[in-house]
Amino acid sequence: MLQAVIFDLDGTVLDNEGVWEEVFRKVANSHALEYGNKWIHEPGIGIEPNWRKLISDEKKVRELSFQTWKMYWDQQNGQLNVRDGLVELVEEIKDRGWQTALATGSNWNIVENELEQLSLYLAFDVTTTGEEVLTQKPDPEIYQLTAQKMGLDPQECVVVEDSLAGVQAAVDAGMVVVGIVSSYATREELKKAGAKVQVDNLDVDMIEFLAHGDTQTIETGQAD
Repeated sequence: MLQAVIFDLDGTVLDNEGVWEEVFRKVANSHALEYGNKWIHEPGIGIEPNWRKLISDEKKVRELSFQTWKMYWDQQNGQLNVRDGLVELVEEIKDRGWQTALATGSNWNIVENELEQLSLYLAFDVTTTGEEVLTQKPDPEIYQLTAQKMGLDPQECVVVEDSLAGVQAAVDAGMVVVGIVSSYATREELKKAGAKVQVDNLDVDMIEFLAHGDTQTIETGQAD
């Protein structure tokens, strides 16, 4: 029986993957790094792992990661956007008596500021950040730890994710996953990664699926 819904942060709670992409490109351009015409960052895996795909010098990785965090925060400070439907969905989940949690590879200093700005401190009963795990997504550790914090078995949790790495992490943790379709993750890619259902937007209609696994009730998405 479902007892909790766990949300990713970037791209799921926050509609900000485009901002991250812009920041990565600006930092890369400032260092004359070649990255081609494809997406420069892969959502869900963390800042440093993304830079390691382009460079091998660990000192440089840390330098670029710091610049990325700083540029992101300077650009987003006071202009954060919550994904449409998130607040209403969380309210409905809480009305059902289920727990809510946040599981993100971001560091707590960033997450704390974002939750404070958006008045979302009370939205989540549990928050797990990147500093608490040894390995980032797609490793399942962050979702396993989040379930443990809530005193639940993985089978009692549903995860809402936008990244392929996050979907894989949650599936490997033994959880049912709702995947959000985006430019980074198509419906077919989410399905292949293991998302039980793929949605275009967050909506309270998701509640019936979360409660009963009735995918026909989700008008905005498709079941696998």
